[in-house]
Formats: sequence, structure tokens, C-alpha cells
Amino acid sequence: MDTKEYAQQLIANGSRLGASDLYILPMENDYYLKFRFQGQMMSAGHLSNEHGMRLILFFKFLGDMDVGEKRRPQLGSCCFSYQEQSIRLRLSTVSNYRQQESLVIRFLYQHQMRQLQFFASQQWEVLKQVTSQTGLHLFSGPVGSGKTTSMYALARLQEEQQIITIEDPVEIEESSFLQLQVQPKIGVDYDELIKLCLRHRPDLMIIGEIRDEQTARYALRAALTGHRVFATLHAKSIQGVRNRLFDLGMSKIELEQSLSSITYQRLLATVCPICGFHCQPFCSHYLQFYRVLMAIESQGQIVESWNERLLSAWKVGAISEEVYLQAQQINAQ
Repeated sequence: MDTKEYAQQLIANGSRLGASDLYILPMENDYYLKFRFQGQMMSAGHLSNEHGMRLILFFKFLGDMDVGEKRRPQLGSCCFSYQEQSIRLRLSTVSNYRQQESLVIRFLYQHQMRQLQFFASQQWEVLKQVTSQTGLHLFSGPVGSGKTTSMYALARLQEEQQIITIEDPVEIEESSFLQLQVQPKIGVDYDELIKLCLRHRPDLMIIGEIRDEQTARYALRAALTGHRVFATLHAKSIQGVRNRLFDLGMSKIELEQSLSSITYQRLLATVCPICGFHCQPFCSHYLQFYRVLMAIESQGQIVESWNERLLSAWKVGAISEEVYLQAQQINAQ
């Protein structure tokens, strides 16, 4: 199998799995490949040094990166076509002290929006209700947990409204939204685009991610002026979201005046009705049996409890005891 065919197979496997990332990393005498899915790493094979370097060069070429440069970290992106599918990839390279290059590929599933399945449909109804208010609504959870999907699904319920998204990069293409992309190379960052959006008077603004103090401050300011704002922020719980905002310099008074809701969500494996247990990666129906579990806070009060919904899912046999015990350790609230 040549390099192109091997690359196509890797991307097809990663896409079918729903992986968030593919790692191509050097070891002493070879390269190892791993997928990341729901925060877990799983092996995708090994390659000799020669074939590993060829694979990295192939992706660097596709990503319009300098194939002759190994010393400096590089960023790139491309749309990878395979079997009438187009998968958008974001590429990042860096070399170790031995000048061995590694590559991380982020999968961006922007051409189709996954339909989230919930353990309890009531959680979706509660989420629709609490996010209908003006103010800042934050979504947290691990990579690949469906945060962006949740925000877009909620936004699509708003008919005849002006919806503007600011992302880096745009993950889901939606022709009915005004979608803006951050471009740091020309000075177009989150802050500039948020200020621009406010002049367009959106009914809903979606900010891909709050990463720094300046972006957090503009997001809070937009909420304080009566706008409805959705954004993601990396934290391990609802309280973790608040702590992260405090770390970014936001005050308790600012949060009380602008923060309307916080949602923490994860995808948990259900018991497969076909296999009778949890499917293994690359099983043909592996992804069909993941469901969303949420903890939701509105106006400072927990309205959807993680532990209560988790216990209910276990009691009705939707999840195994193993998954229940693992998820029970997550202090989502």
C-alpha cells in the first residue's frame, strides 16, 4: 500500500470512528499512530521511520506547509477527499530535540451535523428553555462531546433571526448563519470580530471558544448589552467554568449580571443491543450507541443534575456498571 492509500485509509477510519485527532509520533526506531476519541487514546498502528516520515510529508504537502522545514513548528489545513466525502483537517507539526518530526491532525466534521442522542429527552427540553434567555450561555466538556453541535442545534431553532458565529476554525457549515473565521495572521482575532458583530445587532452570537481574558470580557460585555451569546469554555465541571472565568479576571458581580446558564456535557457509551456489551472501536455500529449526558445550571441553580440522570441511566440498564462508576467520578456540577 502506497503512502496516499495508507493516508486515505487512516482518515477514513478516523472519520468513521468519530475521532477528534490523529497522532503520528516518533519513537526511537519507528512511528506510532493513535486516534483520540472521547478523551481516550487508541492505537492506529506502527510505521517504520521511513514510512512515518513519508506520511508526514504527504500531509504537509496537502496542508500547504513547507515540506523542507522541520525545525520550526508549522500549522496547516486541508480538505481531504475520499470516496465522495470531503473531510476538513487541521494540521500541526513540531520536531523533538533529535529533529524527528511529529504531526497531529484534528478532524473537523463541518459538512454534516451529528444528531445528538440523549439519555433523557427532558434534558434537551430544559436546555432549550434556559438558553432562550438573553445573556451568556456557556458550554463545557471534553473535545468531541458535542458542544458545538449543541449550540448549532439550538441556534437552528431560531427562525427568521440574525445569527452570527465567530470560530477558529468554522467547524459546521450553515448557510443560514453569518459565519466568521478568526484570522490571526492579518490581525482578525476574536476581540475584533466580536466588536464587529455587535454593530450588526445579532439576535444570537456564537463564539467558538473563550480562550483568554480579552475574549471573555467582550463576551460578557455583549451579554450585558442585552444580547444572547453562546460560547464554549474548557473546564471539567460547571464550577470549573466559574473558576476559569475568575482566573481570566472576571468578577463575581460581572458573572451575576451576565452569565445566564452553564452546561457541561459528555458522551457516554451505552450497552449495545446488537453486541450485548460495549462495542469496540471500528465495530460497524460503534458510534450508534453513544448518548449525551448533561449537567445544567440556570441563573446559579442546578436544574439538571448529573448524578441523578446518571443513576437513572444505570438503573434502566442503558449503561453498564463500569461506565456508571467511571462517570460517577466526574464531578460535573
